[in-house]
Amino acid sequence: MLECLTQLWPQSVVIQALVVGSVVGVIAYNLFKKRYNLPPGPKGWPLIGNLLEVRGGLLFRKLSDWSKTYGPVMTIQLGTLTAIVLKSNRCCNGSPHYKASRLRRKTPNILRTITEGGKDIAQASYGPRWKLHRKIASKALRQYLMGDNLSLKVSQSLNISTKLMRKEQGAFDPFPYLSLAISNMMTGTLFNRISYDLDSEYYKMYVVSLDNFAKDFAEGFLEDSIPPLRLCPTPRFRRVVRIASKVSDAIRQEIATHRNTFNKDEIRDITDALIQAQQEAEEGDDPVLMSQITNTHMAMTIFDLFSAGIDTTRNTLHWCLLAMALHPDIQKKVQEEVDSVIGPDLNVHVSDRENLPYTDAVIHEVMRLRSVVPTGVPHSTLCDTTVGGYDVPKGTMVIINHDALHFDPDQWEDVNTLKPERFLDSDGKMGPKPESWLPFSAGRRVCLGETVAKPELNLFLAGILRVFSISLAPGTQHDFEPQSKGIVNSPGRYKVVMEWRV
Repeated sequence: MLECLTQLWPQSVVIQALVVGSVVGVIAYNLFKKRYNLPPGPKGWPLIGNLLEVRGGLLFRKLSDWSKTYGPVMTIQLGTLTAIVLKSNRCCNGSPHYKASRLRRKTPNILRTITEGGKDIAQASYGPRWKLHRKIASKALRQYLMGDNLSLKVSQSLNISTKLMRKEQGAFDPFPYLSLAISNMMTGTLFNRISYDLDSEYYKMYVVSLDNFAKDFAEGFLEDSIPPLRLCPTPRFRRVVRIASKVSDAIRQEIATHRNTFNKDEIRDITDALIQAQQEAEEGDDPVLMSQITNTHMAMTIFDLFSAGIDTTRNTLHWCLLAMALHPDIQKKVQEEVDSVIGPDLNVHVSDRENLPYTDAVIHEVMRLRSVVPTGVPHSTLCDTTVGGYDVPKGTMVIINHDALHFDPDQWEDVNTLKPERFLDSDGKMGPKPESWLPFSAGRRVCLGETVAKPELNLFLAGILRVFSISLAPGTQHDFEPQSKGIVNSPGRYKVVMEWRV
């Protein structure tokens, strides 16, 4: 086209016309585009916005600091992405900050890539396919968790890890053993396979890969905020995609093996339960819709359960052990409770949880103080809406800072104090879950694994404290402050002395 124009007019005139036309187009767009009354927020740099300010530290802490200046609803700019940050789930007048029906999951480019276009549950957009996909996964979880399956897996995992920890002489880092315990719990429930030591190839395949994935993933990717960079991804971006593909391929192999040996009268694990639920759905639901729930969707669902189930649970337990070492008085109360419920053989049962309310309250309080993913998963608006009196355009990213909600003095007394009793009623039993306690998020996008995570955390902490007393290594100090970066909140590595009690 440019060649045709230069045949009619001089090239300089054509170039000038194109430049003028572009400038006029940009001016016209800015003059006539719809104007929104966006919430206030920190000023950012051209093109990159506030990216430099949120990278290199803890995202939720930075958001909390900004909210002191700009209020409970604010706008930040992440490259080309505009994000609305909510300090809590409610406005000043007590009405909800947002309606779930107006939000959908906001999937970063890196997660779209590793989930093959959002074919998992956590990142997929809300709609008929997502509802059926979640229905199948929820049914599979319910079917598998009936009976003693979960209890047996927790007992087995506890016994393996505690025996290995008992062999340690002096102070040691408990995190690898927590990783082994939780990974055995997950691979046992997902694939009916476990590892007996940290050198197991199966452990390395899944957990070491996950460690490398989490390390590279922690601070996010510029490709998510600056789209042109996707044309030439960074080495870190490519490395994370390779790790995810490696784990996904291993999961697909597990599914294929299970299909070859599947017996509907003998459900061995969650993979079997997913296959059964998928087959039942094929018989009763819309065949066109079912054709969209492929084996890739199943593999991505298992990837969701595995990665989220291991990383959040082991980091929560890591915080719990540190809290026990720093608060021996609370540790003693937990031990008095678990000694009357759990035997030294650590053959625990899910029903034990109802007799361990103080232990449960400790876990809830640690999760309030140190939620592992304090900003949750980003969403985006389905339509133009308003929040706290401000406009929020369709497609805008929405981030809820759960950490700010968990430290809201209007919702909690003595917000900085570890106080398990706040979750107990007058009879010493667990009271109703507070509206302002949201480590698993809420609504229809609530964490799929919450029904597994709560009893699992309770029994693991109870089992460990049944056989060990925990203290920090002599001559060392470690506070209760996060030692991580990015979106994940972890205590960093520390060493403990674990004294055998039985």
